[in-house]
Amino acid sequence: MSLDLNSELYYQWHEPFESVIHFFRNTLLQIGWGQGHQKEVAMDVGCGPGGTTTQLVLPLFPRLEKVIAVDLLPHMVDIARKHHSHPLVEYHVADIENWSTIEQWEGQISKIVSVHCFHWVKNKRKGFENVYKLLKKDGEAGFFFVLEASFYATILEIQKNHPKWSSVFKDVENYIPESHYNKHTASFYENLFRDIGFEIILCREKIVEDVFASDEDFKGFFSSLCVLKAHVPADQKDQFEEDLYQEHLRQNGRDKQGLPYHRGRMIEVVVKKTKD
Repeated sequence: MSLDLNSELYYQWHEPFESVIHFFRNTLLQIGWGQGHQKEVAMDVGCGPGGTTTQLVLPLFPRLEKVIAVDLLPHMVDIARKHHSHPLVEYHVADIENWSTIEQWEGQISKIVSVHCFHWVKNKRKGFENVYKLLKKDGEAGFFFVLEASFYATILEIQKNHPKWSSVFKDVENYIPESHYNKHTASFYENLFRDIGFEIILCREKIVEDVFASDEDFKGFFSSLCVLKAHVPADQKDQFEEDLYQEHLRQNGRDKQGLPYHRGRMIEVVVKKTKD
């Protein structure tokens, strides 16, 4: 799946959601991550601008040798190196679907974590198979990603009912995860992980509502996330952002405090590699 995110804009509006914080500080801690006595070599797949790596991955492992943080987008990795450098973090440009970009770490990783990344991965089987090869024996991987989301429903609704944007939405299916179209459930991924050879520790769906502090934050974040905006003529970008914003509000509404939020059906997965 081709990603044409504006990395600077994404960095400006990106802060870890409460649901992401909960995944690290509750879900992963409850199954024992960070409580072992061995030195960990961790990998953050889809590290983005690096905030999640330094704010959530690093604190999770008190006995940490290093974190290898990888992202597909070179500009995103540049921002991570600039704004979230740390002596225990190595940032690299790499594609989890392309083994040649990650094979140098084969069998060396004790923990892999990937948040809001795998819904972008086109060939998920290949991505998960590569995760399996990266892990040491008894290594574990934790994933948190989107199954269905109102953001994607918003894009499809604009495609259908806003003719002025029809040229923007050429090949839009490449920007909508397969799981959203096909309404994949946790059982789909359970079967996939088992088929690859993983032992499943946790695999569950959850409905998540991430609340934004203001309409400005809401509008800015989803504008930065919409890869289709790159195809909008410069003199029409403001109108496109406004139409996106209004349709997204219509899809979700507001919470009891009047704040905008995003609703999604997410999946939490933790798996283990039990064989060499």
